Amino acid sequence: MLAALAAVAATGAAFAQSTVTLFGGADLNMRSVTTGANKFNGMAQDGIYSSRFGVNGTEDLGGGLKANFHFEGGMAPDVGTPAVNFTRKSVIGLSGGFGEVRLGRDYTPLFTVAGIADPFGTNGVGSSYNLANVITAGDPTETNDQNAYLAKVAAAASSFATAQAASVSNGATNRLSSGITLADPNAVRANNSVAYYSPTFNGFTVSGMYSFGGENTALAKNAGTATSLKLAYANGPLSVAFATQTTKGGAPGANAAIAAVAPYPAIPANTVVAATADQKWTSNFIAASYDLGVAKLSAGYKTDKLAFGDLDLSGTAKSTILGVSAPVGALTLKASYVARKIEGEKLGNQVALGGVYDLSKRTALYATYAVLKNEAGSGLSVGSAAASDFTGLKSKGFEAGVKHSF
Repeated sequence: MLAALAAVAATGAAFAQSTVTLFGGADLNMRSVTTGANKFNGMAQDGIYSSRFGVNGTEDLGGGLKANFHFEGGMAPDVGTPAVNFTRKSVIGLSGGFGEVRLGRDYTPLFTVAGIADPFGTNGVGSSYNLANVITAGDPTETNDQNAYLAKVAAAASSFATAQAASVSNGATNRLSSGITLADPNAVRANNSVAYYSPTFNGFTVSGMYSFGGENTALAKNAGTATSLKLAYANGPLSVAFATQTTKGGAPGANAAIAAVAPYPAIPANTVVAATADQKWTSNFIAASYDLGVAKLSAGYKTDKLAFGDLDLSGTAKSTILGVSAPVGALTLKASYVARKIEGEKLGNQVALGGVYDLSKRTALYATYAVLKNEAGSGLSVGSAAASDFTGLKSKGFEAGVKHSF
C-alpha cells in the first residue's frame, strides 16, 4: 500500500511539472470595400486580430531547461470552420538560460517587425501589408517598364507569383493577363524551420531562422530555402528592430497568360515552369516606436527586391510607414500613412484611421477606414474586392466589429 501511495505521489509531482493551455479567439466585422467597379459588402473577419484556436504547453526538465510546444490553427468564425490543421503555428522546442530553439512552422523574425511600425499591425483594411508586402503590375502589353517586366516574370518562373486579380480587355478579346501579384511566400511564416531566440541583454535580443522549405527533391540546390535574421532593442518607451530575409525560388508553379511583348514571346496560361535556386526575394525592414504617454509614434522602412539570377525583374520596391496611436481612457485612436515606390516610380499610398474600445482585457470593439490609391499599373486593394483594372484605381474600405480572446 505504501509503495502504491508513493507511486501516485510521484506521478502527481511529474504532472505538476507540466502545463497545457487551450487558447484562442474570434474577430468578426461588417465590412464594405470598393475597388474600381468591384465591390464587397458583408461579413468579414480578422479586422484587428487573427481568429484562431490552439493548444500550447511546457514541461520543466529541471536545471532551468524546459520543453515547449505550440500548435495553432486559423478559423473562420463567420461560417464555423474549425482549426484542425495548425498551419498558423506548429512548433516544438527547448528553452533555458541560453534562450529558445524552435522547430517546425513558425512566424519569421522579419514578420514581427511590422507590429512595431504599424499601429494597425497586419490585419484588416488599415494594415500596411495591403501595400507594403507585395508587388503587382497590370497589363504587360503596355509600354511602361513597370508592366512589361511581367513578360519576363512569366518567361523565367513563377515561384513568387501568388495571384491573378482581374481580366482586362484587349481589343475584341478578353484575356487574363493582368493582376499578377508577386510576394515572398515566407513573408509571414516558414515551413520546416529551425529558429533561435536569444535572452535579453541590456535591452537587446537576437533571433534567426533557417527554413528548409518544402520536402525539396528538386535538382536545384537550396531551392525553396529561406533565411531570416532580426536584431531588436527595447527599453522603456523606445523599441527599435531591424530584420533581413532572403527566400530562394520554391516549387514550380503556373503562369498567367502573357501576350507577346517584344522581344518576349506569348506565354499561354498555366504554363508550368521550373523553379531554380537563383530565383530570390530579398527583404529588409527597419522600424521604431516611441511612447510619449499621450501618444505612441512609430515609423518603418521596408525594401523588397525580386530577381531571377542575372535578370533583375522588379528593381527594389521601397515602402515607408508612419503611424500614431493615442489612448483616451478605454479608447485607443490610430492613424497611419504608407507609401510604396519601385525604382523611384510610385506604386501607391494608403491612409488609415481607426479606433479600438476595450470592454475588458479580452474583449474590444473597433472600427477602421482606409483609402489606398494605386498608380497606373498597380492593382492593390484594402481587401475583399480585387481591382477591376489597373489604371490607378482607389480602393476604399470600412469595417466595424468585435474581437474576443480567451
